[in-house]
Amino acid sequence: GVRRAGDTIHVGALTTHHALERDEILHEFCPILPEAAHHVGDQQVRNLGTLGGVLAHADPAADYPASILALDAEIIARGPNGERVIAAQECFVGFLTTALQSDELITEVRIPTQPARTGMTYQKVANQASGYAVVGVAALVTLAEDGTIATARVGITGAGDRAVRATTVESALTGAQPDEATIRAAADSATEGIDLLDDHTAPQSYRDRVTRNLTRRALTVAAERAATG
Repeated sequence: GVRRAGDTIHVGALTTHHALERDEILHEFCPILPEAAHHVGDQQVRNLGTLGGVLAHADPAADYPASILALDAEIIARGPNGERVIAAQECFVGFLTTALQSDELITEVRIPTQPARTGMTYQKVANQASGYAVVGVAALVTLAEDGTIATARVGITGAGDRAVRATTVESALTGAQPDEATIRAAADSATEGIDLLDDHTAPQSYRDRVTRNLTRRALTVAAERAATG
């Protein structure tokens, strides 16, 4: 289930994709998760699969990790030694590999509520056979009072062996105007530091182009939502 306590949204690990897609708290305070949930698999998968299961499995083409990274969320794990907090950016360490220990389970995801004038979105190019992301990009933009970008966070999935934050893109946007030229220039660095996958789904050249284009689209949508929200 989902609950809000103060400035934090708590999402239980066994919350299904369908429940996330329909949850009113998330639609109000964290709409990127329902948006991502809508892209997961098909109706049968959304009825059975869970947020915690996706994060623990750490498939490089899964949808949620990009959004969890952009939200700067915390993943709560529990094992024989008690509970510990794993920052989203430290969770995904390699192909199908997380920072979880072998005797730990994910119990909850904690998401900070965002300030006013924040927009967010998840954009995806899906493999038509499986529904998994060839590339997926989550973007969160918060605008300052003068209209410049106070905060930008970008999570990318599908491009490499794990979901990552596009920190170079984020740095290029902080303090800048959210105009087309600025967003385009920043998005062109979206694949910097990613060892792009080259497989039967898509060659590296395609993933490079799609990642940059999706990043530009996601940032544009997030900035527009921030300006009108």
